[in-house]
Amino acid sequence: MVKPVDVDVLSALLRRSAEMPDLEYKSTWNPSKKRDLVELCKDFAAMESLPDGGYVVVGANDDGSPSGTFSPANPRDYDEQKIRSKVVKVLGEPLDLSASLLTWENSTYLLIGIGPHQDGLRIMVKDAGHEGGDVWRESDVFVRRGTSSVRWNQHEARGILERIVAVRKEEWRKDIFETIRQASPNLDRAGYVDLAADIPVDSFTVAATELIRRQDAVGLDTLVRRITNTARGIVERARANGDVDNEAAAIEVQREFDRLNIVAVLTARYGLSDPFAEVMESYRTIYSANDDEFMQYPSTFVTSHRLVMTSAMALGAALVNEKRWQQVYALARLAPIHTHDGYWTSLLRKAEVMAARSAQARRDEDLTRSGIIAEATPIADRLFALLDEKGRADTVTLLVQFDVLRGIATTDPEDSRPGAYPNFSFYRSARAEPAFLAVLDDDRARSAFSSRSDDELRSVFQLMDQGARQEGMMYHGWHGFQNPRLAHFVGSARG
Repeated sequence: MVKPVDVDVLSALLRRSAEMPDLEYKSTWNPSKKRDLVELCKDFAAMESLPDGGYVVVGANDDGSPSGTFSPANPRDYDEQKIRSKVVKVLGEPLDLSASLLTWENSTYLLIGIGPHQDGLRIMVKDAGHEGGDVWRESDVFVRRGTSSVRWNQHEARGILERIVAVRKEEWRKDIFETIRQASPNLDRAGYVDLAADIPVDSFTVAATELIRRQDAVGLDTLVRRITNTARGIVERARANGDVDNEAAAIEVQREFDRLNIVAVLTARYGLSDPFAEVMESYRTIYSANDDEFMQYPSTFVTSHRLVMTSAMALGAALVNEKRWQQVYALARLAPIHTHDGYWTSLLRKAEVMAARSAQARRDEDLTRSGIIAEATPIADRLFALLDEKGRADTVTLLVQFDVLRGIATTDPEDSRPGAYPNFSFYRSARAEPAFLAVLDDDRARSAFSSRSDDELRSVFQLMDQGARQEGMMYHGWHGFQNPRLAHFVGSARG
C-alpha cells in the first residue's frame, strides 16, 4: 500500500490539529543525525503494525501549526530515495515508504507515509541506538499506544495476531467471491443475488445501491437483518468466551458496522425512511448483545462499546455531509434498549461512558485516552472511501459538526449541563460553528432539530459553550463563539 504524499494529504493531516496513532508531528528532523534517524525509525516500525500504516509530518508542532524550525539547507537530502536508503539500513526490507518535501501556506514540510507491513508487524533485525543509549534490541516489536511508539505487551501482541488472521480471512473471502463470480457468468454484476454470500466490504456499496435502485424492500430488509444477526452473534460469542478485548472479533464487528453505515447513508440519500429506521434498530440490537441494564465497570469485550460509538460517529459525519438533518437527529437521539429506568436516554452517551469506564476499571497504565473524534476519523475515512465520496469537507470537521449536533439534540435547556460530552471542544471554534449556524438559520435543520423558541435554543447553545470552554482550555481548542452571528445570538438578552 503506497501512501500518497501530496499537498492535499498534507493539508488534511495538518487540519487534524492533534497527533493520533496514525499521525506523528515532528517540529524538525535531520536524517543525517543518527539520533533523529533512529528515533523516527522506531515510529515507522510502530506504524507498520497499524492496519493502514500512518504518516509523519516534519515541520509541525503538536497542534499541527507550523513549527518554523524546519528549514532544509539542502532539499536533496530529503529526496524520497535518499530517505528510504537510510531507513532501510536501520530497519531492513521490506519497507513501504513514500516521502515528499512540500510547501503549504508559506511553510515547508516533509511528509512521510508508512504503509502497513506485509506481515502485519515488524520484528527488529538488529540492535540500534545512538549517543544517548540503546533504543531497541534485535527481535523487539514496536506498536502505537495512543500517540507513543512503545514495545508491545502481551495484550497488544494478541491483538495484532488476531487482526492478521481477520485480514487474511477478508482476503480469502474476496478470492472465494471472485471464484463464484467467474464460475457463474449470469450472476448479477451488483454481486448480491444470493444474500447468503459473504460479500467483501469493498463490493458492498454497489450491491446495496442496486437493491435501492430496484426498490427491493424485501432484499434490503433481509440484508439488514442478516448483518445485524452476524454482528450480534460475533459479540455474543466474544462475551461468552470472557474476552476483555478480542481484536479479531472487533475487526469482524467493525466490518458489519461498515455495511450498516453504507445502507444507512444510501437510504437517507434516496429518502427511504423504513430501511434507515431498521439500521437504527440494528445499532440498538447489536449494542444490547454486550450491554447490561446497569454496569458500573464493563469487563467483557469492552471494545464493543467503543466500536459502537466510533461507528455511529462515522455515520453521523456522513449524514452531516449529505445534510440529512432528520437522520442526523434520529441517530443523535437514539436510545439504548437497556436504559436503567430512564437514566440512559442516549445510546451514544452510554457507549461513550462505558468505553471510558472500561479503561478505568482495568487500571492499565498502557491505555492512553484519546478523543473519540480522533478514534472515529479512520473509520469515517473508510466509510467515505467505500461510498466513493469526493469534494467534501475534511473528515475531522464533519465529525466535529456531528458532535455539535448530537449535543444540541440531547441538551435540555432547563438543565445545568450539556446532554453530551463536548468532544468538539478539542478543536478550534471554526470547525464547529457551521453546525450551530445550520440549526439557527437553516429552516430544514431547525425543523429537524428544534421545536424550541429562540430563548430555549439560546440556552442550549450557552450550556454547550460553557462546557466546551472548560474542556477546550486543556486542549487549546474551543475558545467560545467567534462567528459574529452566533456571538450576538448567544450574548443577546432574553426577550
